[in-house]
Amino acid sequence: MQTLIINEELKTLLPPLSAEEYAGLEASILKDGCLSPLVVWNDILVDGHHRYEICTKHEIPYFVRSIEFDDINDAKLWAWKHQENRRNLTPFHRAEMALKLKYAIAAQAKKRQGQRRDLKGSQPLEGGPIDTRDELAQIAGVSSCNIGKVEYITKHADEETKAKLRRGEKGTSIHKEYQRLKVREKTASAFATETARRYQEPHIVLDDAYGVIRIRKGTPPEEFAAWLAGNFSAEYLRDFTKILIGEIRSRYGNNFMD
Repeated sequence: MQTLIINEELKTLLPPLSAEEYAGLEASILKDGCLSPLVVWNDILVDGHHRYEICTKHEIPYFVRSIEFDDINDAKLWAWKHQENRRNLTPFHRAEMALKLKYAIAAQAKKRQGQRRDLKGSQPLEGGPIDTRDELAQIAGVSSCNIGKVEYITKHADEETKAKLRRGEKGTSIHKEYQRLKVREKTASAFATETARRYQEPHIVLDDAYGVIRIRKGTPPEEFAAWLAGNFSAEYLRDFTKILIGEIRSRYGNNFMD
């Protein structure tokens, strides 16, 4: 049998079969043989990774169909478009998998933009401009808005949340989880901004407009004394201290130091 090259990007383009699905496929091949040909490009396996694995394991013959692609990106796009309907994936899971094609779509758009133009220089001879998000949305069968939300969720959500969305559990949805994450992000950002503001603000501030000294709670007396010495002359501090002592004595009497 022909030994094929396994490309990990092509192999993981779709999620693996469940144990039950894999067992069913293996039983079918053992009974009837490998009925669908494997698709290869320059000896690289493009479609049929599970069938190839089972056939190799049990030494079962298989047929090979060769297809020419311009590059690995074209091979990825072909593989997805010919595999996406074989698995009952949730909208989130389809969008998550389609996002793996983001750079392949972008490369295709760049290639299309570089195609030779007609003599009038108006439009490329083949195809038109590609909007990556719209193309991914079409491939995944969701709206372009949801593609953006799924991309955000895949970057910021925990694995448990993503697993629930992949399973399509009740009580969760792309929009609901996206909104929850955005609220959390906004709250965290506001907290970080307030924390930074509070800790960047000086402990002691002289409000010139009202002649009031504002001291943050918890400021050590030594820091306040050092601040006074650094901001006022010795003569002013001497007079200020006399006034302060006189005010304290008038309130508490001569024994206020006891």
